[in-house]
Amino acid sequence: MPVLDLTPELVDRLTSAGAWTDRPLYCAFDDVAAGTPHALAVADQHERLTYAQLKERSLNLAAWLMEQRLGPGAAVALQCGNRVALAVAHLACDRADLTFIPLSISWRRAEMAHLLALARPEVLVVGPPVKGFDFLAAVQELRADLPELRLVGGMDGIPAEFDFDAVCRTHRPFEDRANRDPNAPRYVMVTSGTTGLPHMSLWSDNNLWYFMQVFIDCVQMTAGDIAVGLAPASTGATGYVFPMLGPILCGASSVLLEHWSPQEALDLMESSRATHVTAVPAQVLKLLSDPTVRGRDFSSLRTFTNSGAAMPPSGAQELEEVFGCIQHVVYGATDGGTVTMLRYDDPVDKRWTTVGRAFAHNEVRLVGATLADVPPGSAGEILWRSATKSYGYLNEPNRTDQAWVGDGWYRSGDLGTLDDDGYLRIVGRVKDLIIRGGQNVSPRELEDLIVALPGISDVAVIGTPDPVLGERICACVVLDPGATVTLDEVISGLKAVDVATFKLPERLEVFDDLPQSTGGKVSKPTLRTWVGEREPETASV
Repeated sequence: MPVLDLTPELVDRLTSAGAWTDRPLYCAFDDVAAGTPHALAVADQHERLTYAQLKERSLNLAAWLMEQRLGPGAAVALQCGNRVALAVAHLACDRADLTFIPLSISWRRAEMAHLLALARPEVLVVGPPVKGFDFLAAVQELRADLPELRLVGGMDGIPAEFDFDAVCRTHRPFEDRANRDPNAPRYVMVTSGTTGLPHMSLWSDNNLWYFMQVFIDCVQMTAGDIAVGLAPASTGATGYVFPMLGPILCGASSVLLEHWSPQEALDLMESSRATHVTAVPAQVLKLLSDPTVRGRDFSSLRTFTNSGAAMPPSGAQELEEVFGCIQHVVYGATDGGTVTMLRYDDPVDKRWTTVGRAFAHNEVRLVGATLADVPPGSAGEILWRSATKSYGYLNEPNRTDQAWVGDGWYRSGDLGTLDDDGYLRIVGRVKDLIIRGGQNVSPRELEDLIVALPGISDVAVIGTPDPVLGERICACVVLDPGATVTLDEVISGLKAVDVATFKLPERLEVFDDLPQSTGGKVSKPTLRTWVGEREPETASV
């Protein structure tokens, strides 16, 4: 398997350097909780837990899980929205040496069948129905094909085989499991599935611990800060790791938005006096287009982290101007870990146009089609090795072999360039290129330019089939409230910045919203289907 081999020499090197530690993740949390027991640790729209309460609930759940005689590494899955239960369950599984798997409430029967078959959980907790979909009923239908599943619990009064909330509130004596290895994979991040069914990526305590130490330092988060999370918390890092795990490892408070809407998000940011906010770029752009955003008080806000998708430079600039804070970007992948990050003190031009520099113990390469390094200054596929990630996919060795090459290099599928200062700029996707008449067109380049045009709040550029040229270029846009934009206006705007004629879009489609994966990325396969069902509006270029 080409995933980076966790040799004793590698573990010793990273531990000696301070990137990794010899203790489980929950020990770091317990240290913080001992110093700030009465401070707010986590909150959602249902409840607020101090550090002491969060620790107590995680101990109760851990003790109950161990009473079920689950073996080390056994999988425990929780399907819920942006709730404090995520932190409770994660810490409990960490204490009990179990693998924690958060599942999104956006998944339906097809995704649940796929993920539960992959994960093979012995314990599963589900919440109440969402938008008419009954998760408990779906699990019961699938149960015959899930032989490892022993216990199904319910949140918020859902009548199942055990009451998750009652278990967490009922005191039980807990005994630590001995010889807990912080390098064993015990946390799963689920990919958002933009090109197919989602997959499950394995992380260790040390992956997460080092990741969060770098993040906390880069955004200058400290005890007493208020971190608000707007993204879906059960998919990838943007919704849980940045706004919840990071804060509780440094004494800050995490506040999650349960039901997304621009108005509710802005209300929460303002009322909580947020110092740090995390969202995916699509959410940021919607906040910026809200008619009330400029009349609000965000004077407490210092950093706004966006991750999970591309933020156009114009959006980064507007974010800093409107919210009066630093735009912070983390670049990586749910599957491969994180390789670069902006810092709070990076120059403004780097903050708006790059994804930062590789931090310590990370290596980056830009390669061509044969995986040979490209010349300096050239664009190439981004490969990396990182102390934040050294594992593959849960129960999918073949997929792991495809994603990592050589001695542990992760293939991102992203195209990038490195400047003379080592800052990485994303310029497109290897598989996302539009080939029009034999010429390559980068959707990312056009998207960054189009979203800066008047009246446009979001955009995705795709190729549509053409019998002569192979593909034609279609711009799919979301407009600001009350705005109107024509294809000719888009073309004129691009011509004004000297975009080559062969790159100009030949079709414009307007949508109320672009289709999103659960991780907040535009689902271009879905978008191509939507566009294929419409009669095109075209223009002569």
